[in-house]
Amino acid sequence: MRFKKIISSILLCTVLAGCSNSSETHEIPLEQSNCQISTVRTGTQRQGIKGYGNNFECTTSGSYFMCDIGTKTWLLYVDHTSDTIIKLCGRPDCTHTDSDCNAYFDSCMNICYYDGFLYTFNMDSKNVIRMNLDGTERITVYNVAKWFADNKYQNIVNPKIINGVLFFMLGKLDDNGAITYDNVYYKLDNSMDEPKIDVFWEIFIMADGENFMSVVDYDVENELYTYGLWEPEKGVVDELFKTDDLNAYGYVGTKARYYVENDIIIEDSYTEGKKELINIGKKGNYQLACFPDCIVAYEYLSDEDFVQGMTLDDVTLRFYDWNYNDLGSVKIDYEFDQAITGFICGETPNRIILANNIDYLPRYYINKSDFGTGNIEIHALNVPDFGEE
Repeated sequence: MRFKKIISSILLCTVLAGCSNSSETHEIPLEQSNCQISTVRTGTQRQGIKGYGNNFECTTSGSYFMCDIGTKTWLLYVDHTSDTIIKLCGRPDCTHTDSDCNAYFDSCMNICYYDGFLYTFNMDSKNVIRMNLDGTERITVYNVAKWFADNKYQNIVNPKIINGVLFFMLGKLDDNGAITYDNVYYKLDNSMDEPKIDVFWEIFIMADGENFMSVVDYDVENELYTYGLWEPEKGVVDELFKTDDLNAYGYVGTKARYYVENDIIIEDSYTEGKKELINIGKKGNYQLACFPDCIVAYEYLSDEDFVQGMTLDDVTLRFYDWNYNDLGSVKIDYEFDQAITGFICGETPNRIILANNIDYLPRYYINKSDFGTGNIEIHALNVPDFGEE
């Protein structure tokens, strides 16, 4: 199941556009002097947040999650100040248990804010669906099916909407009977008549709310991948760095990338080179989640470790600010599925939201107000009843 999900993932109401304009109080400065990453939280795909097909969205009022629970997919919502997750349906006559519910979505993996609405993509119908922020008034704004059929594609992999753009990989049989994939995008601003193929590698596309970063080339002879800045209609506008390692355990930004090497958090500036930021002080495999007001490092199982039957018995979340001060740590004290590839399934100006399973249902959270107090606690969220699921 772990590998099915990994492959799927890899192949696979005023709203806030920038957290620096937030009116919400917050003890940690939103833009610290050394922070080199974007402060945009809304309408994009957040690096460091685990899930499938960009299934998390943060607005000024609350957070949205598109989660596969059993055989059904639900759009969930939680206010920033609430401990209760709800299915996003306000109908008083609804039981919230079947496909008639406004919160039920068939074959959708993603949720993203754009231009005043929420958007998702249905893999079966190939519809781009728009709805209000309360989940009402779903309408199809574009259907990919005809273009898909006209170009003889046979499957869609890992569709997601980011920064107002729909991305997916489309597969077709070549002359030898093997499936080849094209990387395709479609802008939601009505400026395009049909999707367009381009050079970015959709499985590695990243965003920060303002820019897209992706693998844009591969040097076969030297076995090096090139990451670059990419823009719709312009293509590659700048090359950022080359690497022989595509493991996504860090953060790729427009100015620098961040990762853990030999238990030290590294900033690799594209113009200034590498700089050691923080010594974690404990050996292990660490992945990094970089947010506008904090850095989080925690242990993970590599694919090889998982195959060999190793387990994560002691996972500690370690928090730092962008001046590289230690804000404290907390050990995950709840049971979790060993197949999980990351624990952070959401982040807001006030909270870190956590999962315990590969469905990435939000079940726990940490208050950022605990940072620096010496007592960081994990709190349970109240989740809806999913019945037999």
